[in-house]
Amino acid sequence: MTLRAPRPDDVQGQLERNLEDPDRGFDADDARRWISYGITEAWKTGERLAFVIEYQGRYAGTASLQPDSDGNARVHYGLSRWAQGAGVASRAVRLLLEFGFGTCGFHVVHWWARVGNWPSRRVAWATGFRMGETIPALAEEGGRRVDAWTGWIGPSDPRVPRRPWFDVPVLETPRLRLRPWREDEASRISTARTNQATAHFLPFIPQPFTTEDARFWLRDMAEQAASGRRFNWCLADAETDLGLGNLTLFSIYRDAVRDAELGYWAHPDAQGRGLMTEAIERVAQWYFAPDSEGGLGGRKLVIRTAATNTAARRVAEKAGFHPAGTERNAFRLATTLDNRVTYDRLSTDRS
Repeated sequence: MTLRAPRPDDVQGQLERNLEDPDRGFDADDARRWISYGITEAWKTGERLAFVIEYQGRYAGTASLQPDSDGNARVHYGLSRWAQGAGVASRAVRLLLEFGFGTCGFHVVHWWARVGNWPSRRVAWATGFRMGETIPALAEEGGRRVDAWTGWIGPSDPRVPRRPWFDVPVLETPRLRLRPWREDEASRISTARTNQATAHFLPFIPQPFTTEDARFWLRDMAEQAASGRRFNWCLADAETDLGLGNLTLFSIYRDAVRDAELGYWAHPDAQGRGLMTEAIERVAQWYFAPDSEGGLGGRKLVIRTAATNTAARRVAEKAGFHPAGTERNAFRLATTLDNRVTYDRLSTDRS
């Protein structure tokens, strides 16, 4: 992979890239102008320091730094579809950062991308950017204002991820497929989380839980996975793929002691069938498995719930969790406080 000046034969590659993403609003004339003299003019004026990314001997995209008046710069990058998935963008950004800090003397390099642009965020994560605030209506796209993720990196910061990015594994049981939720399942989530029990035991969850609440929740789950904070599974029927419930692994400690906590809920038409117990047992099997076998090498799993939540307690006990203590008046309900009971399961416990 090389960063270099543009050549005439890059026009076709730039054109193909523009056609891959029509929302960018660039046509064939734009491609010719950018490659033929746009990049050169941007260098002359100092508006943008742009390079062509060459990979496997051909045009693969562009990467650039856009200086500002404070001695900093914003990073831009984009790849042709054929070059994606091989770490090319990350290598290009690392080279660009060395140039920006070492040759240009920038103090800080900024990054931002529209919320939902996961490929761009993945590159920023892989190259060591610190994630900042999500800024509402930061940018304009397609004639409308959009929210944007932000990040930054300094000259002495390592160019490697700061935290793990949790790619949720698909896990199978005889009756279930544990997989990520899809955007088109928002109404299913809304129905499952709008009920009296949720309102009583989890009063911080809006009632009714609308489809817009569900979409926000899905985005939040994705961001927590990208930040290395949470795994989240949809419990889908193995035959029909219908979403039946949710299982979350959070508060994950990955230092010398590896502990984590589980949370769960089921759609009303899936309750009372032992499905959650089946799902928890499968996740526990994966969680306790060593890294060499694709697991997390965990030591302990914990479930915490209200003392009066008999359904949640029954699931924990059937999944092989042991009572580990009770904290008085430590679980907030809708109208009062309840005792909080804790269950745990160790890697050394028999399933």
